[in-house]
Amino acid sequence: MTYAERQRYRELMEEVESLREQLERGERQAPLTRDEALALLGLVEASIERVSPERWDRALEAVAGEAVRRIGPAGPHRN
Repeated sequence: MTYAERQRYRELMEEVESLREQLERGERQAPLTRDEALALLGLVEASIERVSPERWDRALEAVAGEAVRRIGPAGPHRN
């Protein structure tokens, strides 16, 4: 990871923490405001931009591999 990538990661984490604090201060049952939703969308978009399709493929393959390892190749056993 380059210095610029690490810096952008830190900035994204700061945005996440700030949004979390803002949302935690609000009422539990209150719907998201448009500003909160747009902030959340911005974070999701920035996260997606950081990950290439190849990295998504590798990540999903790792998740699938771990699921198979935990469940076993035959799937869950039924009694």
